[in-house]
Amino acid sequence: MIRIKRTHGGHSCYRPRRTGERKHKSVRGCIVDANLSVLNLNIVKKGEKDIPGLTDTTVPHPLGPKRASRIRKKSA
Repeated sequence: MIRIKRTHGGHSCYRPRRTGERKHKSVRGCIVDANLSVLNLNIVKKGEKDIPGLTDTTVPHPLGPKRASRIRKKSA
């Protein structure tokens, strides 16, 4: 008797939530050049100078507390 391991042809770590859901694939990889329209970054360390429109303003947290005790503490 021969046993054959069958796979569904995809990656082992990806599990789609719905039928027909496609996997998001990276198209560009790690190449950054002038042809990119959007580049998502996280600021890890702030330098000596501010970047106008980016690090010169502080953005408040968009959501408030949900727990009742924390709501009372914030309003008091």
